[in-house]
Amino acid sequence: MSSRTAHDSLKTVALFGATGMLGSAILAALLEPSIGKYKPNVVAFMHPGKSLEESLLARHPQLRMVECDYPKGGPEMVDHLRGVDAVVSVLNGPGVAAQYIILDAAIDAGVKRFYPSEYGFHHAYRAPGDPGARIAPLWDEKERFAIHLKLHPAVETGKIEYIHSLEPKPEPFWCPWAQDCETYQVPIVGDGDTVADWSCTNDIARYVVATLSKPHLSANVYLNFPSETISQNAMVELFRKYAKGRKVDVRSFSLDDAHRSVANPDAAPKEIGEQSAIPVNFYFIVKSIQGSGTFRRPRWECHWNLFPEVRRSTFEDYVKERFGPLS
Repeated sequence: MSSRTAHDSLKTVALFGATGMLGSAILAALLEPSIGKYKPNVVAFMHPGKSLEESLLARHPQLRMVECDYPKGGPEMVDHLRGVDAVVSVLNGPGVAAQYIILDAAIDAGVKRFYPSEYGFHHAYRAPGDPGARIAPLWDEKERFAIHLKLHPAVETGKIEYIHSLEPKPEPFWCPWAQDCETYQVPIVGDGDTVADWSCTNDIARYVVATLSKPHLSANVYLNFPSETISQNAMVELFRKYAKGRKVDVRSFSLDDAHRSVANPDAAPKEIGEQSAIPVNFYFIVKSIQGSGTFRRPRWECHWNLFPEVRRSTFEDYVKERFGPLS
């Protein structure tokens, strides 16, 4: 490993995607970290015309903002990244493809570590009658970049290292508990009693910061940090318990319903597409796998022990904070 990847000096972090749901959580965790004395300088890369709140910049002198058309790359991009120790990408959608250009600029600028926008759980999707498995286009795009990153000559020669760890916007249909309503309808796909891995956004953010604060524990690895493994039915019961005086109903979709909606998104209930920023078929792929019982990792593939200072949040913790403790 080259000296350029010294494991005690990730003092300046560049963040791409700082205004998204997960990106804003990671930004907050970087600015007010709870991991020992680690307090990095943060450079938030923003598209031209977009900016962070002035009050945020005023409160945190260690934060600065760079307006940059980063999908174009070029010498200006390299100059902006000089002095940066780690790049954290939380880009999604069209932004995922820009990571190839960002990575090249980071290598030219001498950046030591690159975090790709990879905070989820990829799965092969198998519909009834399929001769083989399929992977959702978004997952495929992220997987292609992961392969590119892992096998990059700069990684092999030690010029830069990577880490994958566990950006959608809040989903009012699929995550109704994030809304303020008198009546809720919770969708359950497949077997509601099967368990799946779930991760709290703030947990992911704190875990990312922990890996930055102790880089010697997290070079060139895949790390998993699910917050909790719980069934859809158990989540509904906790939701009902804490959503005091509010009605919580269940809307069930069978796996056959899910497969039909994947094959023909127009056949899915119209309100899903109207409320969701994510394609209907993608979410039905995710939910069908959750409802099949395979959307979880074996415990020996989870890495809570590396950063025990990051406390995991349960779904009960979330609804208790969201609606208040029981009286």
